[in-house]
Amino acid sequence: MISKTLIVAVGALLIAYFYGRHIKHDEISDASSEAEELVAAAWEERIIVPVKRFKKVAVGLNANVDLIVRGTELLQSLGVTPGEKKDHRTVGSIADMQEAFTHYFSKGAAAERPFTDGPLYKNTVVKAAATLKSSEWFIGGNAALISQKITSIFPDTQVQLVGPVGPKLKELLNKTIYVPKASSHEQDEVHLIMEYKRGEKWGAFTAPVANRFITSYDIANGQATMMDTFFASFDEFKPDLVVLSGLNQLEGQGEEFWSKKVFTLGVALKKLPDSIPVHLELASMAEERFLKQILDELVPSVSSLGLNEQEISFASKVGDGPHKEYFDEHESGKQPEIHKISDMVLWILQTYGYSKSRPESKLTRVHFHSLTYHIVGVVPNAWGNTASAVAAGTRAAGQQACDTEDLDSVNADLRIPLEFKLTSSSDEKSFDPSEPSSVWKREGYKFAFSPVLVCKNPLKTVGLGDAISATGLLYSEYNADFRSKS
Repeated sequence: MISKTLIVAVGALLIAYFYGRHIKHDEISDASSEAEELVAAAWEERIIVPVKRFKKVAVGLNANVDLIVRGTELLQSLGVTPGEKKDHRTVGSIADMQEAFTHYFSKGAAAERPFTDGPLYKNTVVKAAATLKSSEWFIGGNAALISQKITSIFPDTQVQLVGPVGPKLKELLNKTIYVPKASSHEQDEVHLIMEYKRGEKWGAFTAPVANRFITSYDIANGQATMMDTFFASFDEFKPDLVVLSGLNQLEGQGEEFWSKKVFTLGVALKKLPDSIPVHLELASMAEERFLKQILDELVPSVSSLGLNEQEISFASKVGDGPHKEYFDEHESGKQPEIHKISDMVLWILQTYGYSKSRPESKLTRVHFHSLTYHIVGVVPNAWGNTASAVAAGTRAAGQQACDTEDLDSVNADLRIPLEFKLTSSSDEKSFDPSEPSSVWKREGYKFAFSPVLVCKNPLKTVGLGDAISATGLLYSEYNADFRSKS
């Protein structure tokens, strides 16, 4: 009787043969379309829950409700016609919103820009959005979404959320999430999520992938008003993991304001002991000086960093890292090249992370996530179960986008190249879908790679980065004694 292992091996060879001929995905035979099934089966077999899990997680600082609409439908309802594409650091009018939306729509890139005219935003834009047939209300804010994901992955984990939580958000949140009284607000902060599908058209432009453009007029989150409350809550809650997000919203407040906030946050982070790891999740930013201050003052004071292709390439540009020209290449809508991203992850760890030459830094983990793959780089003595963590994160991305536990060739695609380099100095390797994850060491750091099964018809794009980061963290093991073992 033919063994299952032999069948899988033969299937993998067939897949490698078909992919090696560079046949487009929709032209591949039934044998090669099994690649997605092989990847999903490998994940099921190899992803393991860590022995030492986080039990109490404190999450802050941003929380709101998301009003999700089709972006093009909203613009049409506001009487806007397709026009020029132009990025704006802030949105001050409906015309600005159209131009910024079109800029990122044409590239398929996620972005978030603050709205500066409160009455126009609340009385015109949000009111119009709420009346659309496509409109839906969801949990919003990175911190709230991360909290919700953690409780869904491991229901026995205690999660405390500190942020401006209004009545509608409280109603949507999992009831097991603890929200301190100081975090309860009379009104919700509303963020507008303008989604679009792959292949959707807006004037002369076609979206290359499904994504979203986000805007809001949000004082509480924009000024990080809950920062002091967040850190003050640790004495009573006693977390064993801290997750910090939403700093990008400070950008709309002006340099004098955000510079003071970042400095204050840096002081608070330095006071936390190594025994409590802190994960910082970045988000879309436009101001170079703002990101430079975060890199210099905050990143060395956190244990873990999460970011996507736009954020990591912007960081490399601002910090004079490798492939710094890649930020502009990303703007052209290209998917990130694996070896270049791997080089950037290494650069962040070497430049801002812990080492014998930089012993004061706490940074020991970087989690890069994109539409098609993830890479996690760690100081080996500080983090364990890394291969399972990166695979669990990639699996969560497809599952959440498709709203299903079962990923296969019917609902998801592999979109990574079938031959690629893991680093700029390495040889090309062929992708084996029955062994989808790769682990390697480079200059004293450990790296893990896993592809994403990209949902063909995503039902919801918002919160994927948060789901990914939450899952990757909860599947990781942290060793607070890493300094003594280095």
